[in-house]
Amino acid sequence: MAGERYTKMAVDFGTSNTVVAFWDEGRGDVRLHAIPDVTRPFRFRMDGVETEIPYVPSAIYYHGHERLVGFQVLARALEESRGAFRWMKAYIRDRRRIERDMGGGLRVDHYRAGRDFLENVLLYASEHIDFGHAEVAFTVPVESFEHYTDWLGNVCREVGVRRYRFIDESSACIFGYDTHLQTGDVFVIFDFGGGTLDVSVVRIEDHVSGGRGCRVLGKAGCDIGGRTIDAWLYQALLQRAGISDLDARPASGLFLLQVEALKERLSTEAAVDYDIRHDASGLRLSGRLQRTEFEDLLEERGLYTRIQETLERALRTAEEKGIPKSDIKETLLVGGTSQIPSIRRQVRMHFGERTRGYRPYDAVARGACRYLTSDIEALYDHIQHDYAIRDYDPRAGRHRFHTLVEQGTPYPTEPDFKRLTLKAVREGQRFFGINIYEVAEAGSAAVGGVDLVFDASGNMVLDTREKRIEAETEYWMNEDRPTFIEAVPPANKGDKRFLVSFRVDDQKHLLVTVFDILTQKHVYRDHPVVKLK
Repeated sequence: MAGERYTKMAVDFGTSNTVVAFWDEGRGDVRLHAIPDVTRPFRFRMDGVETEIPYVPSAIYYHGHERLVGFQVLARALEESRGAFRWMKAYIRDRRRIERDMGGGLRVDHYRAGRDFLENVLLYASEHIDFGHAEVAFTVPVESFEHYTDWLGNVCREVGVRRYRFIDESSACIFGYDTHLQTGDVFVIFDFGGGTLDVSVVRIEDHVSGGRGCRVLGKAGCDIGGRTIDAWLYQALLQRAGISDLDARPASGLFLLQVEALKERLSTEAAVDYDIRHDASGLRLSGRLQRTEFEDLLEERGLYTRIQETLERALRTAEEKGIPKSDIKETLLVGGTSQIPSIRRQVRMHFGERTRGYRPYDAVARGACRYLTSDIEALYDHIQHDYAIRDYDPRAGRHRFHTLVEQGTPYPTEPDFKRLTLKAVREGQRFFGINIYEVAEAGSAAVGGVDLVFDASGNMVLDTREKRIEAETEYWMNEDRPTFIEAVPPANKGDKRFLVSFRVDDQKHLLVTVFDILTQKHVYRDHPVVKLK
């Protein structure tokens, strides 16, 4: 993939692992991003086809000015050291700030660690994408949507991502499974990852706002995940070898990594031979493990009972809100732990042929990437982002943004949805233009009833004394042709020369109609300026 460039990208920042995906316009499909020494491959076989999914372990290590991320941390067995942070997303989601002194005046909590981790991941990805112009989608937990997006939005602005989007994880999962969606469809998301098991019953909504495409009607979880199962298997293998937890501590990092790989192999093989050696300590784990023995261990630990209880709680909550089990269209499996055969069987016992599990590792990242494309846009009946025209405040000496089309505006709009007047600021002014920006946080005032003028440098100025709020993040949509209105004959200084009105058509095109006040003629009627999202 070296040297390839993309314009759309998605990041699924997970509790245990993070997946980065790119939209390949030529293929009309998602490409996943592998980073040498940083990603690890998930390999799994489905319907006779082996698939490899590169993922970044969600870990960062601080040592002085050095930063290691992803597999760099695990390969050096640093994940349990004082300078390492893991499970960052869980801490941020739960609003838990636990700060550590890293030395040298550096204090880090999980919010800061999550920011630094994402900054490093994006830095590696910048080989293939220009964050000054590209669109980047980030997945967000449904249950903590607002405060999590506040944090993530700040991260994006700090690290230079200008065009960022948010989509809830449940919607992304559904999009990633290439499911045909209709309003009112009900899905179960069975998300069994490294940290927790989360079961959500969600319904596709009539109106989607800010990337939130579904409503959670039932949710339940438990604090068992893939890492918990790794620890159970690790302890069982130590007991087989007659090694105590204390004696195994020097080799624990290597042993746990290999035990995780052993567990993954048991998802596709009925029995696995293992021989794990730690040269420095001389410790060794070796033998043969049957899948049935592994399943017996999970039974002894009460895993299947906990899964049953979690499923029943989520379904019971949904039923109390008027959604019976029979309304469920499909159950979608997400997360590596959902691939354990006995767990898949248990879920299938509940939902039968309505269970789908062929994209457990990348469905969320793929769906977030698809969210940026035109085929997903068709699901939305309103404008998803804020759009503004930029003005110049000569008193403050800086540019400000004035809302033109607000996020959530239904389309198509009425004719003359917004109007403004263009005024000349110099004698013989011939060309006028309108700069359209997509903004993350636009000013809140309406644009109707103001005059748009130009300063001596050609910058637009809104002739109004109302205060404007400066946009936090902006993208110039019509940079290639901002000045497209010609005055014939040229305008005199101070003349209100053009009346301009806007509307949005049924294809989300922003159309402009321009009327020349002097000649009493139309210069443009429904001229397309940019396409909105």
